[in-house]
Amino acid sequence: EGGQSSSQGAEAEEPGSLAAKGAESSGINLVAKWNRKSFSLSFPAEATVGQVREKLQELTEVLPKRQKLIGLGKKPNPEDEMTLENLKLKANHSFMMVGTPEEKILVEASQLSDLPDVINDLDWDYDPSEQDEARSNAENRLKLEEKIRTVSIRTISEPRPGKKLLVLDLDYTLLDFKGTESRMENLKRPFCDAFLTACYAHYDIVIWSQTSWRWLEVKLTEMGILQNPKFSITFVLDRTSMFSVKSKMSDGKFRQHEVKPLELIWTKFPNIYTASNTVHVDDLSRNFAMNPQQGLKISPCLPPP
Repeated sequence: EGGQSSSQGAEAEEPGSLAAKGAESSGINLVAKWNRKSFSLSFPAEATVGQVREKLQELTEVLPKRQKLIGLGKKPNPEDEMTLENLKLKANHSFMMVGTPEEKILVEASQLSDLPDVINDLDWDYDPSEQDEARSNAENRLKLEEKIRTVSIRTISEPRPGKKLLVLDLDYTLLDFKGTESRMENLKRPFCDAFLTACYAHYDIVIWSQTSWRWLEVKLTEMGILQNPKFSITFVLDRTSMFSVKSKMSDGKFRQHEVKPLELIWTKFPNIYTASNTVHVDDLSRNFAMNPQQGLKISPCLPPP
């Protein structure tokens, strides 16, 4: 499996290993959190971030290049050559590792044709003047029908009579994913809970993120969104509910990208959610390509410069 418990990780240590040396000396103790699991780690002060990554790979099967370390130092993803001593960490310092084991990895954007190596939303934003093309394209309609046929939506809270629907993206919409805080709860957009509480009075709330459910559940739990007593999430959709289309971008070029088709929800909840009572908030306007009239683009939630 991708992860082991902290006790299993400790039992696996051999004499002479970095972790064992750290335990024998006054080294640096760390607590790594990943996928709702905690791993207790001990290293000598001179150990490097790269060696921490190697240990995390042993425990989680997440390759070092896939690991995003949040809260291990003042900046996210400190350089591998940096020593733990230079990071000036407190005793029993906690940090979060986000990453996917290789066998679970989804196709990255860089592996898709017609996409640049570095995706910059400001460079190729969706052109709303082409709004009818993606929606009426026969191939896209077939993809939509396939998703309607195969995707099963599991409700967390039942739809409430008379409420409209608010569909929210997660990364960079509600969550500052580049932040340096070790606790996911502290990476939320300012006033996130107050916003969700105010919206809940009028809208059923759905989270739709372009990531896998495995990590989506972790993020939402760590942020305290799934268990907040002031509002409820009706259901959550992940990347498996999306499909790819080609759209004209603001630079005039056609590019392949994924979309969040709201018709999937409308079909699954007839006479409850419709085109006339749904709003979709996202930091990427290209996610609106199949339903541009419901889209409301928000500035990405990023750390201050």
